[in-house]
Amino acid sequence: MPTIDPARGVLVIRVVYDGPALSGKTTSLRALAKGVSREVECPGEKDGRTLYFDWVDYVGGIFEGRQIRCQIVSVPGQKQLAKRRKFLLESADAAVCVLDTRAPELEFGLEWLSKLTKTCRAKSPPVGVVLQANKRDASDAVPREELRTRINQVAPIAIVESVARASDGIREAFVLAVRLALDRVRALSAEGRLESSTSYDERAQDLLTKLEQAESVADVQIPEQSFLEAVPPLTEVTPVHMRTDQPQEDQAPLDAQEELLFVPDPMMPGGMIWPPVDGRTLLYEVAGLDIKPARTPRGEWWGSGSGWRFHSQANAIYRDHNRARAELIDRARLHAANAAHISPGRAVILADAGGGRLRLWQLVRVEPVLRERLAGAMSALDPKSVASGLLEVALQLLTAREWFGKGSTHLPCTLWTVGTGNTGKPAFVGLMPDGHSPTLPEVGPIALLQRELTPHLRELRRARVDYADVFAEIATQATLTRAMEDPARLLGTVVHEFD
Repeated sequence: MPTIDPARGVLVIRVVYDGPALSGKTTSLRALAKGVSREVECPGEKDGRTLYFDWVDYVGGIFEGRQIRCQIVSVPGQKQLAKRRKFLLESADAAVCVLDTRAPELEFGLEWLSKLTKTCRAKSPPVGVVLQANKRDASDAVPREELRTRINQVAPIAIVESVARASDGIREAFVLAVRLALDRVRALSAEGRLESSTSYDERAQDLLTKLEQAESVADVQIPEQSFLEAVPPLTEVTPVHMRTDQPQEDQAPLDAQEELLFVPDPMMPGGMIWPPVDGRTLLYEVAGLDIKPARTPRGEWWGSGSGWRFHSQANAIYRDHNRARAELIDRARLHAANAAHISPGRAVILADAGGGRLRLWQLVRVEPVLRERLAGAMSALDPKSVASGLLEVALQLLTAREWFGKGSTHLPCTLWTVGTGNTGKPAFVGLMPDGHSPTLPEVGPIALLQRELTPHLRELRRARVDYADVFAEIATQATLTRAMEDPARLLGTVVHEFD
C-alpha cells in the first residue's frame, strides 16, 4: 500500500521483482542499480543466492508535487522460501515478473506468472504486473508471437524483452512498473484510501527485521502492509497543451488534417486511461503494433489489426478538458456497471488531438464471435452437423439476449457482438455504447432469430440440395436434448415462416 509522508512531501511506493529461482531477478536489480548509481543490499545472501530479498532505494521524479521514493525489492525464488515471497508480495504496488523464456523453462514460468497474476489482481485496486521476458538472446528463446499468445491466456500483461546480463530492457520494465504503481496510487487517492504517515522511513534492515519477526510466529496471518520508497527521473506533470487553466472554447468539429493521429502511448499522463492499471498494460501491448486509424465519411475514427480495434465517435473531441474528463469518467462507470456482461481487454483513453483538444477512444481486443461459429457450422458436410451448429448458435443468441438484458445499458445482441469464449456466460464483444443513447429493449426471441439467422438460412437453401434434411435434423435433435428444446422450437418457427 503506498504512503504519503506529508512532512517530507514524499510519496513512497514499492516495486517488487518476482520470478522463479535463477530467472535473473538479482541480475536485473544490479543492472538497474548501476544505471541509477545506487547500491544493492542483499541481507542474508548466501553463495550469491537471495535468501531474504535484494533491495535498492532510489528517489526521483515528481507525482502531483511530491517526490517519489521507490523501494525496489526482489523476492527469493526458491520453493522452500515461499512464505518470504508471499510476505514481500503483500506490500507490492507493482510487480515485475522476471521469467526465463527459453523453451524448456516456459511452462513452469507461465504457471508461476498465473499464480502471481491472480494474487495481484485480487487486490483492490489491482496491482499491475509487467512481464520481463528474460534471456531473449538464448538460441532456444520462445518466439515473441508465441510468447504473446501464451501470455494472453493468463491475463492482460505487458511484455518487455530483456537480456539482464547485458542490461537490455531492464530500465524499460522498471519505468513501466512505476507507471502502473502510480496509476494504482491515483485510484486509491480517488477512493480516499491513500495512507499518510509522518514517520515512515523504512530501510532494508527494518524490512528484514519485520520479515524475521513474521517467520518467528507460526501460522501468522500476514496483513497487507505499506512498506515503501523510490524511481528514476519520471515527472507526472500535465503537459501545457492539456492544462485546464487555459481559456476553453465550445466543442467544434475538426477536419481530419487538423487532428493529431492517435498513437497509443503507454507512458501518457495518468488520469487519461481507464482502467488505471490494466488500461496502461493494454496500451503497452497496442503501442508495439502499427495500427493507424482512419476517418470514415461519417466522421468516426476506426483502426484495426493484430487482434485490436480502435474507435472514436465523430463528436468525441473536446476543447473543454473538464468535460472530456467527465466523459471519461462516465464511460468508465458504464464499463464497470456492465463488467459481468462485456469481454475483457478493454480500455478508454483520452488522447491529445492537437490544438489543446482531447479525443476519447475505445480500445477493444478482438474476440471470436458467433458469426464465425455459424460459418463453420454451415460449411459442415453432413446435415446433422449443420443442424447441431445452427441449434448451438440459436441457443447462444437467446442466452445472450437474456443475459445482456440484465445490464445497465442496451448491449446489442447480434452474431457479431456475442462472443464464443469459455466463460460460462456469453460476453458482449462489440464497442460499448456512449451511455447517452436511450436504453432500448432487445427484440423478442423469435424476432431475434429471424433478424440474425434468416439471411443465412436463405443462403443455406440456395447453396445446399439437402437443406430440408438439415431442418428435419433440428426437430430430431430437439427431442434428444432438453436444453435445446426452446431454441429448436423457436428456430423451427423461423424455418417454417422462412419456407
